[in-house]
Amino acid sequence: MGRILVISVLTGALVTTLTNLSQGGDWRTWAEGGLVGLAIGLTILGIEVAFGEWLERLPVSLRLSVRMILFGVGGFLGYLVGLFPTVVLVERATPEAALALYTRSHLLLGLIVTVPAALLVGGTMYTLERLRQRLAESISRLKETEFAEKELELARSIQKRLLPPAELSGDGFRIAARNLPARWVAGDFYDVFRLGDGHVGLVVADVAGKGMGASLIMASAKAVLPFIAEGRTADETLRHLSARLASELSPREFVALAYARYDPLRATLELANAGLPDPWHVTTAGVVEALGVPGPRYPLGIRRDIAYQWRTVQLGPGDRVLFFTDGLPEATTPLGGPIGYDALCSLLAGGTAPPGEWLDALFARLRAATSSTLEDDWTALVLERT
Repeated sequence: MGRILVISVLTGALVTTLTNLSQGGDWRTWAEGGLVGLAIGLTILGIEVAFGEWLERLPVSLRLSVRMILFGVGGFLGYLVGLFPTVVLVERATPEAALALYTRSHLLLGLIVTVPAALLVGGTMYTLERLRQRLAESISRLKETEFAEKELELARSIQKRLLPPAELSGDGFRIAARNLPARWVAGDFYDVFRLGDGHVGLVVADVAGKGMGASLIMASAKAVLPFIAEGRTADETLRHLSARLASELSPREFVALAYARYDPLRATLELANAGLPDPWHVTTAGVVEALGVPGPRYPLGIRRDIAYQWRTVQLGPGDRVLFFTDGLPEATTPLGGPIGYDALCSLLAGGTAPPGEWLDALFARLRAATSSTLEDDWTALVLERT
């Protein structure tokens, strides 16, 4: 506002000097011009305050044109209003002498000079205000983006702490898992937990969607699953978890999840599946078998009363079971299509490397065969009988 008034004063001084050429650069002329310019600036500011909100509601194509018309009219009115008291105060002229200035030639010259000057002042004021608003909006967006990134970093850090260690081992088994989010936080998750009967619970899941919403569902499902799994078979665990999630999730939300109970003493795996790709049984000879489960395969949370079924797999020494989400076989190749299950299977290496290195090698080969940008989360867990 201060800059606008300064511009107005200088412009008014120039206007009055031009309309009083006979007086040259006398100080009184410049004083008159400053006061007249102040009147012009205040008039324009008054127009902006009075009509600013109304002008912003106009179509963009009309907004600036109407504003400039108002500035031009307002500037000339400010010139007329400010001329009379200015001459009386500065030159000590009588009211009759001041009124004598309002001649046709004087007003015409004032109109010719004042309207462009008012447009200049009003346009400058409007431009500066728009620049100030845009700068304030940019700063606000930057602050919001910085705050959101910090929140996402915190959420990602919390999510990582919710997941068990990437590599675990016990008597008769070794486990490794990897989780690569497509965004800051993942909707996929895995879990490994001990059960009271000595079994080891293994979970790999894919929550519908990505980002914060999916991660919150993931945290909820992961928190309750070990309690539900205690004392229940794999199929019973999925049935109870699905009934619980059905009452909590919206119709478009669900969780695809594979759950297995591994008995380290007998080297048997009890498996149930609710919508996740079939895990692969990889023998030491390199034979890969998809472990399909009979019965319904609906994801958890779709319905309350789904009767899931289970199967048992016997693992030989050195055999591995690979659990994975659909982000791996659906990874996009440079040609634009998904890589598919057969090509993913061909990327599996021999089983001599430790499970963690084996998974890292699989992910590295998959990245090399697909696009560099993840369109979906990648999550995999491998169980090895030692």
